[in-house]
Amino acid sequence: MKMKKEHTLACDILKSMDIAVLKRTAPRTYELFGSLPDFYCDMFSHETGQPSRQPWTLSPMLSFFLEDAESFFEQKKTGTLASSMWQEDGKTTKDTALISIAATYDEHQVLMIRLLRDYQERVAGLRHARTQALKNRNLSSKLEYYKKKSRIDDLTKIFNKATFMDLLKDEIKRSIMLDYSLALLIIDIDNFKRINDTYGHLKGDAVLEKLGRTLSDSLRQNDIVARFGGEEFVVLVPQLTEEQSFNVANKLREKIAGAEYGDIPGITVSIGYTLYTPHETIESFIDRADSALYSAKTNGKDRVCPGSVSSSRFAFAPG
Repeated sequence: MKMKKEHTLACDILKSMDIAVLKRTAPRTYELFGSLPDFYCDMFSHETGQPSRQPWTLSPMLSFFLEDAESFFEQKKTGTLASSMWQEDGKTTKDTALISIAATYDEHQVLMIRLLRDYQERVAGLRHARTQALKNRNLSSKLEYYKKKSRIDDLTKIFNKATFMDLLKDEIKRSIMLDYSLALLIIDIDNFKRINDTYGHLKGDAVLEKLGRTLSDSLRQNDIVARFGGEEFVVLVPQLTEEQSFNVANKLREKIAGAEYGDIPGITVSIGYTLYTPHETIESFIDRADSALYSAKTNGKDRVCPGSVSSSRFAFAPG
C-alpha cells in the first residue's frame, strides 16, 4: 500500500512538472506511464482523442531523437541522453519549447518528454547556437567557407586550433544552457621527433594526415576534432559520462595503434581527458586535460589518463 502511494505521488510530481513518461518494453515499443500532463494530451493524441504511444510519428524532431535514444538503449548505456530543445509548429507557443530525455534506471528504460515554459530567450539562444554549430560542423558542404577563412588545417583537413577555440566557447555555452556534460581529449603522438628524424618530415606529415583521418572517421558527426599544433590533436565530445569518456579515449588509442602508416611501425599516442566543470574558465578546462596528457607521457606513454576531477580508477596502460 505504501509503495502504491509512493508510485502515485511520483506520477503526480512528474505531471506537475509537465513531464510525460513512456516506458520502453521492446525496441521502438513504449507504454504510457502514470498520469499524463495536459500538454501531452493536446500535442500527441490521435484523432480519436487517445494519447499516442508513438509520439514520434507526430513530431519530426522527436522522430530524429528516437534514433539516438534507441541506440542508447540497445547499447545498454546507463545515465541519460538529452535532445536539443525544439518547438512544434502550431503546438508550442513562442514562450514554450520541448525537450526529450532517454534514461535508464536500474532495469527500466524510459523516454521522457517535457514542456519547458517561459523559455523564449533560451529557445532563441539555442536557435542561434544550433545555426552556428551547423555552420561550424558541416565540414563537407562548408569546406570552401572555412578554407577562405583559414579555418581548416591544410595538412590534416580537420579544424585548426583557432577554429577549435571558437567552437569550444560555443559548445561550453550550449552545454551550460542544456545542462549536459562535455569531455575534452588531448592526444599526442608518442616519439614523433624520432619519427621525423628517422623517416623524414614527409613521412612524418603522412602520419599526421592519417591520424587526423582516423580520428574523424572514428567519432560521431557532432563530435569536434582539431589539430591543436604540431603532433597534438584535440577532441570535444558532448553528453558523455566520465566512464564513457575514458572508453572513447581508449578506443581511439587502440584504433590509432592498430592503423597502418606505410613502412613506419609502432605508432602510438598518449591521451589525457577531463570533463568540463561548470563556471571554470576555458584555460582551466584545457590545462586539466593537458596535465592528464603529461601524466600519460611521464608514466610510460601509449596510455589514457584522466584529469584532476576524474577518478584515477579509469587510468589505463596496455598490458
